Amino acid sequence: MVVETSRRGAPGAGDHEGGAPDASHRAAGELEQRVAERTAALEAALRVRDEFLSVASHELRTPLTSLRLYVDGLVRSAELGAVAPADVPKRLARVQDQCRRLDRLIATLLDVSLLSTQRPVLDLEEVDLGLLVRSTAERMEDDIRRAGCDLCLRAPPGVVGAWDRTRVEQVFTNLLTNALRHAAGTPVEVALRCEDSHALLQVRDQGPGISEADQERLFQRFSRLDSKRPGFGLGLWISRQLVELHGGTLSVVSAPGQGASFLVRLPLPAAPAQGP
Repeated sequence: MVVETSRRGAPGAGDHEGGAPDASHRAAGELEQRVAERTAALEAALRVRDEFLSVASHELRTPLTSLRLYVDGLVRSAELGAVAPADVPKRLARVQDQCRRLDRLIATLLDVSLLSTQRPVLDLEEVDLGLLVRSTAERMEDDIRRAGCDLCLRAPPGVVGAWDRTRVEQVFTNLLTNALRHAAGTPVEVALRCEDSHALLQVRDQGPGISEADQERLFQRFSRLDSKRPGFGLGLWISRQLVELHGGTLSVVSAPGQGASFLVRLPLPAAPAQGP
């Protein structure tokens, strides 16, 4: 007589402690955890995107609204013959200001798209950083005056390197604009010097300062320490990306109540070897 034995009652590898069932449970639990983490990350990214789109639409609409009002007012005045020739340059200058602001905002959005999807190609040329800093500061005289800041500029000529002129100017413009925005009414210092094989460009303000915790996220994309201030929260992120493309670094030293000092380090070309 053949006696059939049920395999359910027979001991097997799957019934030992730590066998296949436990391993499968652990694997399922780890998978669920990874899915939950990725879902949370995706939701956070979507929140950041929605916030950015909201800020971007507001920032773009503000100068556009001002521009439309200026132009409409100028057109009505012209139709009524109430535009004095002496007033035309002044009113057109306000239109130009808003056009430049729109241009900067659009350029910022294009930079974000470019830096996020590919590595930009730098147009390297011989650049005198001291002359570049001075010419940029002169171009921003109106912004400095409106901010009520005294600019102390120490940027001697002769600091020459192979850099992308437009991109380096953009970095300095972002840093100086940031200082004027957060430290309005106080002095701002800009200093350029050489140290070892690098050019060091420092922008220091006497604003409210930045806590150590906030410094960690200061250079993150879409990071805005004060949501009430205008801006995309992209200037410092873009600046660091551009500096690093040159093989340099961008850092900050600050503390609450002690202002902030941003330091750009750009590599200088190696000195030619000396002959015998």
